[in-house]
Amino acid sequence: MKPNKQGKYVIASPSYKSTFLPSPSDVAELLGLPANIIKMIPFAEDHHGIPLNVGRSSRAEMTNNGVAKPTMSKLAGWMNKLPIPFKQLIDIPLMLKTYRAMRVGSNAGMWKSSSHGLKLSPYDSEFITLFDFIDVRAEADYQMLKTLNHQIENKKLDKTDTNAIWQAQLDTWTRHSMVPAEQLACLSHFFHNINDPIFSVEANAIAVKKAQYHLIFDFYLSAIASYEVGLLLYASRQMSEIEIESNDGVFSSVINTYAVSDEDCTCFGAMLMELRNTLKRHGLNSGWRALASYIDIEESGNREDTLNDKQYGQIRDWRNRKSMPSDKKLRQFITHFVNDLGDYEIESTLIYLRIANAIDTLVERLFKETNDQRSLVIIAEVLECYPKYFEHFKQVYINKNAQTT
Repeated sequence: MKPNKQGKYVIASPSYKSTFLPSPSDVAELLGLPANIIKMIPFAEDHHGIPLNVGRSSRAEMTNNGVAKPTMSKLAGWMNKLPIPFKQLIDIPLMLKTYRAMRVGSNAGMWKSSSHGLKLSPYDSEFITLFDFIDVRAEADYQMLKTLNHQIENKKLDKTDTNAIWQAQLDTWTRHSMVPAEQLACLSHFFHNINDPIFSVEANAIAVKKAQYHLIFDFYLSAIASYEVGLLLYASRQMSEIEIESNDGVFSSVINTYAVSDEDCTCFGAMLMELRNTLKRHGLNSGWRALASYIDIEESGNREDTLNDKQYGQIRDWRNRKSMPSDKKLRQFITHFVNDLGDYEIESTLIYLRIANAIDTLVERLFKETNDQRSLVIIAEVLECYPKYFEHFKQVYINKNAQTT
């Protein structure tokens, strides 16, 4: 790594705005996870019990204005103490791919680095299918942007021509997404006639907005479905009695509660309802107060009813996206919940809750752009498609396994 003109070292986290392939940092931020290497440091310190002797202000400057060489030396020395095979993670061909992707403005390089790290692990994992999807999507994104940039550089494409830019991307969206053909056709019609007053008509404006939301959610729904199928396949490798073909996963039920049913709730609230259903299936009390009893409350007082009231008030807030729990508090809640059941995974349950919270965050952002209640109805219609995503990726791997056996 070379210093900048001021002699400082900056640890950059390349991130390009993209609907087809959002950056790892954007996805991590939605999930409430560390979005760059500096934000990962506290997690590594806690997990490995090895502190980094660098102050808070210097840590912040690592990704902003940069730090001097002594600070970078401290960081390098600390990383060498961690039980992480950094030398194996450094792969020259991968670095070249990352560099080429950055040159065309693609997030593919950073995703491929993440995928490379997963493949180095000797352990079985539920993330294999997710990164199979990511690898294909990343390559498609890189090839699309490389071609697009080449056409612009050679004056074959005008970068200010919105319709031409869309047409150059259309084939990739057609072959590498699950956006319905009629939604892609709607956008093609819109971009071809972008100044036509017909799109000021309410019905047509709504149709275009729905098509745009299909594009925005396609990556996320595909990634969620790929992860969930991976979790199902991983579980079936551990327990042969698990039926794959008829399994609808967990998130289809969550989305149905959130986006289809008459239940007035957030996606996070719908996932909490799924936890209640799990308690019920185990023959346990499944009321909101029963679920809330797994929440750790500090300074609860001496009376039992005071503790339960505080727990209930807290889960009521969570359902309405108020005073949302920290990662530590959420983990404590799920640990107590899982320990009571005895046959559920803490990490996968946490991931489901993070995913639900990410959906809520994304929906809130999109709503703020329009401040129109109708946008929430349109988004719900898009999210209704999730079971089709899950079934698609499940069949992909069922067919893949059939060909290899």
